[in-house]
Amino acid sequence: MTAPISSRQAATTGGRLRITRADHVALRVADYDETIRFYTTKLNFQLEAEWTLGDAVPEVRLAYVRLGAFMIEVIGDGGPEPAPATNDMGAHLSRSGYVHLCLRVEDLDEVLAELRARGVAVFAEPFVVEPIGQRLAMVRDNSGNIIELAQAVAA
Repeated sequence: MTAPISSRQAATTGGRLRITRADHVALRVADYDETIRFYTTKLNFQLEAEWTLGDAVPEVRLAYVRLGAFMIEVIGDGGPEPAPATNDMGAHLSRSGYVHLCLRVEDLDEVLAELRARGVAVFAEPFVVEPIGQRLAMVRDNSGNIIELAQAVAA
């Protein structure tokens, strides 16, 4: 078993690797227009840019949607094969690869009430994870992707 690396060790072993921040994550979806609508009208992301790859992949459309400094690259249309939806936390966490997107919120109950009013499906009701001091809930986007909502719990 490998010993964990402290944050100080990680910061000092980077050498010339000058990564400044994470920029975006890509989300492959079947319904481009509905996904853009979901993230902009339900979660208050802003549409930043739209483009295609021209003749290289003519059936695919792409966009950046932004929330603060974070962006999602929406890659849509072209008939992707959807991943099977999960119906419980165990099945959700049994998948490999990217499992969910997390959005930080100030008041989890208020955000959930507003999302419900906007027709967003709740996947997991609020629960507390004491070791990390977080109160979490999860919702689904229009394609069934899981979005975690996280509120810090007062110590």
